[in-house]
Formats: sequence, C-alpha cells, structure tokens
Amino acid sequence: MERHIVVTGANRGIGLALTRRLLDQGHRVFATARRPEQARSLHELLKRYPDRLHVIPLDVRDESQIVRARDEVRALTDRVDWLINNAGVLYENERIATLPAENLIHSFQVNAIGPMMMVKHFLPLLERGRQPLICQMTSMMGSIAMASGAGYYSYRGSKAALNMLSRVLSFELRPKGIIVLLMHPGWVRTDMGGPAAPLLPDESAAGILRVLEKATLSDSGRFLTWEGKELPW
Repeated sequence: MERHIVVTGANRGIGLALTRRLLDQGHRVFATARRPEQARSLHELLKRYPDRLHVIPLDVRDESQIVRARDEVRALTDRVDWLINNAGVLYENERIATLPAENLIHSFQVNAIGPMMMVKHFLPLLERGRQPLICQMTSMMGSIAMASGAGYYSYRGSKAALNMLSRVLSFELRPKGIIVLLMHPGWVRTDMGGPAAPLLPDESAAGILRVLEKATLSDSGRFLTWEGKELPW
C-alpha cells in the first residue's frame, strides 16, 4: 500500500534517512525543511523521485507556515496516512546559573508546541488517511523516571512536555482510529547526536519504520524505542 507521509525536519539526519527509506519503499513523501534551498540531499532525492517527493518550506515554530504547508499538501493529495514530527532542536552545556530563557522558549516551540500545531492543522487530512498514524519523535531524555544527571534542561523539559501532550492526544484521537506513538530514535550519529553516537541514521530509520508498520490502535499512546521496547515516563 502506497502511503502519503509528511516528515518534518527532513533535510538531514534521521528525517533525511526516513525520507530516503520511505521513497525506496514506494511511498509518497512530503518532506519539510526550514531552508529547502540549502537541503542538497533532498534535492538529490527529488531528481530520483520527482513524482513521489515534494519538498515544502516549513519552520514549525510559525503556525502560519504550518497552515501554508498543510494547504500545499492538500493541493496534492486528499489524505495523509502518516505524520512524522521529526524536527527538533537541542542546546548543550546548560547550567542553571547561566540558562537563557531563550533556550527554553525556542526548545518548547520546536520540540513540543510545533508537533501539536502540526497535528491540529493536518488532522482533517489524517482523518481521511489509511490506517492513520502520528509519530512524535521524542527522546529517552524526556523520561522523568530515567533522568539521572544535570544539564540539557531545555531539551529534556520540552521532550517531557511533548510526551505528556501526545499521551493526552492519543486518548482524543483513539475514537477517530488515529494512532499516536512516542518514538525514541536511539542515540544517533547526527549533528544533534554527535560523532560518538553508536547508531547510524539509516539504522535508526529502519527500526523506526519497522515499529510504525506493526503499530495498531492498541499501541496508541505508548512511549517506544526504535527497537519497539517500552520506555518509562
């Protein structure tokens, strides 16, 4: 079955790896990036898949841009089967004595509020989707139970917020038959994960897609790893 899939933050890292794999599998992908003109890898994919890849400019902090992206997708299809909210931001070296409020505001806008506004505006298309699913890319660093050290306040806090918002969302959307999954992609060798990370983006993407493909409505609201293992809140 060909799926129509929206992937945010698709210009690099996990988002790019997911986009590439989904295209290779025969799906139609609406890939968003803040600066698509600079997304060389996406444009290389566009040459290979001109009929199935659509590159859309989007900064998830801007609700008006989300609406425009939704309208652009809606002009090309009458449904979205999967929405993968992958765009994210991480600040390092945070300590409370020097923590900028701007780090917290930016992180919550991108990592928590943005995904919820994506769901809000893409919901009519998801309601028409085939076995519709929302994948919220979160992190084990958003687990309160697993917190064991200092630092990363803005990232951890915003991902914990995303977890709660998405868990609540799963209850609202369950009667509509829409699955909501919280996904920890692993520690991945990306610009965000750094060179010491053990997982390559393609390995993470392959695992994520295996989990999504097997998901049913009974899985909605779960906090899972790329290997399908449950994580504590």
